[in-house]
Amino acid sequence: MLKLIKNKINELESIIEEYQDQLFSFAFFRVGSYDIAQDIVQDVFLKFFQNKKTLASVENVKTYLFKSISNACMDYKRKYGKIKTISIEFASNNVVDEEKTAEEKMCIAEFVRIEDLMSELSAEQKEVIKLKFVDGLNFVESSKILNVSVNTVKSRYRYGMDKLKQTDKIKGKYYE
Repeated sequence: MLKLIKNKINELESIIEEYQDQLFSFAFFRVGSYDIAQDIVQDVFLKFFQNKKTLASVENVKTYLFKSISNACMDYKRKYGKIKTISIEFASNNVVDEEKTAEEKMCIAEFVRIEDLMSELSAEQKEVIKLKFVDGLNFVESSKILNVSVNTVKSRYRYGMDKLKQTDKIKGKYYE
């Protein structure tokens, strides 16, 4: 019994080490708060560990964890109302805040940059592009997380990228 628990802990440690940064980034870009994103990721890992059947029954751990984080972020939004998106001015001020760690400042700066670039996209297009570029997920993984078909994910991605290429914010910088 002790050996089984030890194996489960070792497996969980390797899963945490492999996915923690990606999952934090995923949560952060959904809730816009460094602390809340950390709490959500920790809660999901804790529930994952406490559920004895989970490790054995999950086919794709990565997709399962991303879907769990996605659900936790939606639960947070439902519980606390609409998430107050960080304004660019507020976030920019927080980047120079002396109390923030370098990692927090970097996350906030990246959040501001990405939100600014994608401000003209629909929520669906924005989500698919974040899943692809911020979270590093493929279209199949994204479709499972969003509960839509792979073709829907591909079309949202394509239309979103086309729209981004036309925006003045990146026109001339990356595309001509």
